[in-house]
Parts: sequence; C-alpha cells; structure tokens
Amino acid sequence: MTDPAYWKRYVLELDPDEVERRIEVVPVRCADETVELLHLGSRRSDPVVVISPGSAGHGYVFAELAYRIHARGFTVLVMPKQGGRTITELVDRHDAALRAIATRWNDNIGVFGEGLGGYVVFYLALRGGPLRSAIYQNAPAILDEPAFRAAVMSGTGSKRRTALLPLIRAAARVFPRMKLPISAYLDFRDMVDPVEPTHAVEARLIESYLGDPHFDRRYPLAAILSLLDTPPPRPLETLSVPTMFIVPSRGFAPEYARGLFARLPAIDKELVEIDGSVFWMVSHSAAAADLICGRFQRTLAAVAA
Repeated sequence: MTDPAYWKRYVLELDPDEVERRIEVVPVRCADETVELLHLGSRRSDPVVVISPGSAGHGYVFAELAYRIHARGFTVLVMPKQGGRTITELVDRHDAALRAIATRWNDNIGVFGEGLGGYVVFYLALRGGPLRSAIYQNAPAILDEPAFRAAVMSGTGSKRRTALLPLIRAAARVFPRMKLPISAYLDFRDMVDPVEPTHAVEARLIESYLGDPHFDRRYPLAAILSLLDTPPPRPLETLSVPTMFIVPSRGFAPEYARGLFARLPAIDKELVEIDGSVFWMVSHSAAAADLICGRFQRTLAAVAA
C-alpha cells in the first residue's frame, strides 16, 4: 500500500482524509496472481466502474476522481499500476480482473481507461471481454498501424523517440527484459497544460509524480515495443462495446483519436473534445467525473434494463 501522506497530495479539491476513509484495498485473484485494487462502494447491486491507469502511475493517482464517481452511485475499483507487462499480458490481466469483479460484485461493468490503460481496455473490448461500456482518454489505438506510429513519433519529444526506437528494437532482440527508464521516451513535464491557471496545478502534480516512490521508473524493452507492435485481437469492425472517446485539445495525438473514432463501426459511440491536456482527468476531476458518470449512467443503465 502506498503512503497516504504522499498520495493525498493528488487530492486537489476534496478533503483528502474523507477520500481516504472511503477507500478500501481489496485483493482480487487474477489467474496466477492476486492484485490489490482500490475499492469505493457499499451495495453490490450498484453498477461498477473500473479505472485503469496509464504508464508509470498507480491507482491512488485517481483517488479523487474515483471518490467523485462513487458519490454518483457507482461502485468503483481502480486497477494497480501496469508494472511493465506487455499489452497482451495486460489484456489477459484485465480480463481476469473483470471476470473476478463480475463474480464478486456484478457484471454491469464500465471501464475508464487512460493512456496505457486505455490501449489495454480497447484491445480487451475488441476481444469481447467482460465489459459493457468503455470510456477512453489519451487512448485508444490500433497499436501496430502506421498512423499510430506516426502519431507517436510526432509532437513533443518526437526527436528523442525517433532516435531511440531503432536502438530499442536492436537491444530487445537480445535482451527483451532489459529495462529502459520511462522518462527516456515519456516526459511528463512536456505534457503539462501550458495554459494558466491549469499549468500551475498540473506542474505541481507532475513534480509529485516524479518524486513518488511508488511509481514505475523503468519498463522492459519488450513491454515498450508492445506499444507499437501488438496487433488488435480482432478487426476494428467487430467492436460492439458502447464507446466514448475523451479527446483533450492539447492532449496526445488528438488528430489520430478523431480519425480512429471515425472508423469505429455503427455502435453506441460518442466523441467529446475538451479544452485541456493529457492530465485533464486529474486536474479537472469534477468535470471528468460528470462526463464519465453521465456516459455510464446512460450506457450501463441501458444494457442492464
């Protein structure tokens, strides 16, 4: 368990002691491992929202957002940090976790996936996993397609990633488990919203992230390459899960997100563009909770009826 004296600095607007009182850490068995999920809930009949975090970060980053979602009538569970696993390994882990959650609580499950968590949840949705609705921010993607690779290699930090990729590929052929600092290809400071007053809020958050002893610092080369090389489990046109994309105007590859959304099949889908950055869901947790809860109230209720 992380130190509450540290993670409470991620609670920006609410009473951090009240948030802590509502959080329970519950073990959930997933195939050959037991994972510890953050849990906020009381009635087992409430619809379930699962949050899957992005690269490096642990579940407590979403403590304030989880509290706000729970206050709107949902049981909330937050997955632990991704831990340097490949996309395929993480899809299997999430599949097992959701099946265990469905057994222990109920199967009326919506998932909010952010960044790396969003890539994983999208592939799980394509595979036909046990979720009834999905919301993505800073995600999702078809990871092995040229358009996504071009998006990854553009924007802030693109020169560094372009130079690193051939070296990573060469090293991974010999040392796939060798670890590379996440900061070598993902600079959190570069992703802070440049617009005030949000800039000041997110800059403080990021400095806390960078000093958090419980964050992942390094990922194996095989896990890093899986972000660019993992094909989808099924074709895009087979997707049937109700889907929302939250696309920050100053977030990661908004053009790619819009293009992927346009290619989704004729399902219950919604794209919402917001004025913000990669970290909008934590720097604006009240607005994010409103958006997430509104969508899940519509889609989960519709499926459960």
